[in-house]
Amino acid sequence: MSNGIISLPLLHGVLGPYDEAIVFGGIGALLVGLGWLSWRASKEKEQRRKKRRAKRKS
Repeated sequence: MSNGIISLPLLHGVLGPYDEAIVFGGIGALLVGLGWLSWRASKEKEQRRKKRRAKRKS
């Protein structure tokens, strides 16, 4: 084990006055990205369902 202690400061004040905004912005961007992926998957699922229904009718 090394003698040097590595200091990991908390976010408060490390990146300036807007460090919490940066973190929450990143979390928000992640949530928006996941929401978009979910929306896209549901649209593709709906299209597959419509194709399957169209095959049954013909």
